[in-house]
Amino acid sequence: MTYRGVNRLFTLAVFAMPPVAGSVSSVVWHGGALWCVFEVLTGRRRLSPDIAMRWIALLMLVYVAANLVAFLANEPSLGMAYKLLPLATFLLFPFSYSVWTISDREEVAHALLAGCALASFGALVLAVVQYFFLDMRAEGGAGNALVFADVACMAGLSCLAGALAFENRRPLLLSVAFVAAFAAVTLSGSRSVWVLMIVLTLVQLFIFRRFVATLLKGRMLALAGLVIVITVLASGLIVDRFETLWHNVERLTEGGYYNTSVGLRVALWKTGAQLFAENPLIGHGMQNVTALIHQRLLDDFGLKVGFTHFHNGFLTIFVESGIVAGCAIIAMFALIAFLAVRSLNHGRDRMARLGGTLLLMLVVVYAGGGSVNLVFGHDILDTVFMMFVIIGLFLAQGTSRLPDRQQERESVAFSGPESRL
Repeated sequence: MTYRGVNRLFTLAVFAMPPVAGSVSSVVWHGGALWCVFEVLTGRRRLSPDIAMRWIALLMLVYVAANLVAFLANEPSLGMAYKLLPLATFLLFPFSYSVWTISDREEVAHALLAGCALASFGALVLAVVQYFFLDMRAEGGAGNALVFADVACMAGLSCLAGALAFENRRPLLLSVAFVAAFAAVTLSGSRSVWVLMIVLTLVQLFIFRRFVATLLKGRMLALAGLVIVITVLASGLIVDRFETLWHNVERLTEGGYYNTSVGLRVALWKTGAQLFAENPLIGHGMQNVTALIHQRLLDDFGLKVGFTHFHNGFLTIFVESGIVAGCAIIAMFALIAFLAVRSLNHGRDRMARLGGTLLLMLVVVYAGGGSVNLVFGHDILDTVFMMFVIIGLFLAQGTSRLPDRQQERESVAFSGPESRL
């Protein structure tokens, strides 16, 4: 097996897993990333020269450093050191990028789309079983409905982007996979992700509007029928969820009742704002936030509930590790958004436009969905973020660094010093 072949299979595997296998995808990606660290540190590969990757890696390093400072400055203990483990994911980013991108861009793109199609269909199967037969809110293999919705949304939107970008290669299969993912997200009951998925669908139709116009020519009646069918099938669940949302808002504004999904979020946001104001520079440390949330909610709102974050990922980062970490993450999202827009405006081929679309939807899903849930700190979310930022950046503007023919024939694993690339 060569780097090129391994990367293609690895891409297919890791993109197929998140909605279905949950944390297994995290284990697989981290295993691959650790191998990439070994490859770079032993001199078999060098770090990628891509400037955009290095800037993103630098911002991630600032985020990690700020968290370490916050941990050490807020009564650290060896027993709570495990709280720092998720930060390792960010340190692995440049190594994973450097080896994963020893590939042909088109081969990686098609492997990604095949994996996302498998993930979308798998997500729907699990969602149907859980919702209709187990009478539960669909959460797939993620164990959390919001996390499941996020990763299923990313898989489905990738399929749609592939169907529009590669119009001559199986657009029907990818389109059906997108519909499957949308159905799975609907069954998860995650209102924020529904909205984001609809918005990003419209954005993609605009990005690829020329092909869409050609595709819809003479098919408007069939499309209208499909939209009506989907709306009717999903309307009951969607209307029920938004009626619950409105009822919760009324109970909060009229009676000051916080023990609902909306009320708890408002209480968490108020608590988070107060905690950030108390220590804006270095935060309270990742090890202390859960206990602070429990105590403040009980003291200020009379709520005895167990939360580990503020249902706003950015607020969680600011409270845990201070303004430097928060600004680093915001700057990282801004940079990724800039790279996405630049690629879509100036991309000379469909790979660049597909990569730009992946980066754009990554920013919207994580920044938008993270505003009412988590941005980072969950193993599946962190892993999927790394997967999409690496491949999106590579397709958008990365440089293919394929080995020469002699190196291509050499084995990735168990090769001796004489076969170093």
